[in-house]
Amino acid sequence: MPSVNGSASTGGWAVNTMAAMYKTARPSDGALRHEAQPLVDILMATYNGAKYLSQQLDSLLAQTHQNFRLLVSDDGSTDNTLALLETYRFRFGGRMVVVPYPHRGQGVVKNFENLMRTSLQDGLARSVAFCDQDDVWLPHKIERCLQVLRAAEHSAGAATPCLVHSDLTVVGEALQVLAPSFVQHQRMDPAACSALALLSINQVTGCTMMVNRALLELALPLPEETIMHDWWCAVVSSSGRRVFIAEALILYRQHGSNQLGAKDRSLRMRLLRLVTNGAGVLERVLRLGRATKSQAQALQTRLDRWGHAGGYVSEYLAWRSRPWWRRLLGYRRYYVGPELDRLSRCLMWCR
Repeated sequence: MPSVNGSASTGGWAVNTMAAMYKTARPSDGALRHEAQPLVDILMATYNGAKYLSQQLDSLLAQTHQNFRLLVSDDGSTDNTLALLETYRFRFGGRMVVVPYPHRGQGVVKNFENLMRTSLQDGLARSVAFCDQDDVWLPHKIERCLQVLRAAEHSAGAATPCLVHSDLTVVGEALQVLAPSFVQHQRMDPAACSALALLSINQVTGCTMMVNRALLELALPLPEETIMHDWWCAVVSSSGRRVFIAEALILYRQHGSNQLGAKDRSLRMRLLRLVTNGAGVLERVLRLGRATKSQAQALQTRLDRWGHAGGYVSEYLAWRSRPWWRRLLGYRRYYVGPELDRLSRCLMWCR
């Protein structure tokens, strides 16, 4: 897939610059309602996120593209999350909508599906961005993603499922920079990740994604086999157009409550995890193997139903069904990442 090059300018980001950024980036009231700006729905799934939520909401208010709606779905928070959202309601000027969530306690995938359905059924926004409650968006995040998404649609057609995603800057709890580039830290190469490889390992970070309505229509409803909502959207986008922006547009906060985060993927740390928790590592690898095959089967069913070409999915499933010794030939075509990852998946994903 193509890459849109850009400079990762967040390496020197520090918490003491945040107030100045919000002050200078916030547009006038007239700009907030600039009709020339297309409407974007921002989907935020919350759960006990009060500790960091204010900084994320402030970063949304500081966006250069201000024609957005913030759709929030809360999974039964017991902290101050809902009260905090209420204090921001006036500042968002009617652009914040707390969406009723009937499936509390069923996890983040169902929570985001609730938001995706709401945006699609409402029908006002052509573009949707996914948002985590504990990150910080850089001021041009929406503008940049929308620019690239519109270019993809112009090239491929508005009826084509399109997805854009970007790099991130990894930061600690106090927003101190831990790694200027998430993809380099994780030894990823999203721009070069093929549709085949994406079926085995996700290289699309959900909190950076923006998708068009055509992708939402194809992705919903999320099948039971969905591993994560962002991974499902990523593999769905392989039937259309996916573009990686090689620029960090989000401060990706790492803290003790992260459900998913930036793990150290060096060979030394991987061997250490094998030594200290070999049984757990093995179980995770086997479980992921079963899940990726089931998700690929669900994708094939979805593409067949919609009449989209899915030859790459059929090829992948046929390859996954071979004995391990036959899968060794050309396995790098189907897996990306560190060699230890590739070999372990090739040898262990037997079902």
